[in-house]
Amino acid sequence: MTLTGKHTLTMPFNSGSDVEARLRDPANLTSQEVRDLMPWVHQISMIGERRLTAELALWNLEAVQRFERSSNKLTKYLAWVTVALVLLTVAIAYYSFVLAKLALDGTESFIPPGLVHS
Repeated sequence: MTLTGKHTLTMPFNSGSDVEARLRDPANLTSQEVRDLMPWVHQISMIGERRLTAELALWNLEAVQRFERSSNKLTKYLAWVTVALVLLTVAIAYYSFVLAKLALDGTESFIPPGLVHS
């Protein structure tokens, strides 16, 4: 059932027999066909209802598998980002320690030579 005008409803399936004929067809249902079948759910036979339920269950399984694959990619990406951030943190901490030690020893000036006014 689709909205075409202000409140005009059109139904691609004109009768319950059209619905049953489509559900007997072994070709996979498209998402639009599933949407169009929803108003007929209470009027279809048990066999048609099982077919529709099985098709929707397969779609759910495929969606979960796609989600799992994308989650795995994201997890790997985030693991690499975390490793990079840890390494940067260690490098910053090390150089902060080295600079602080040099400042305490007084052996090194932290002002670049071009910026010193003599």
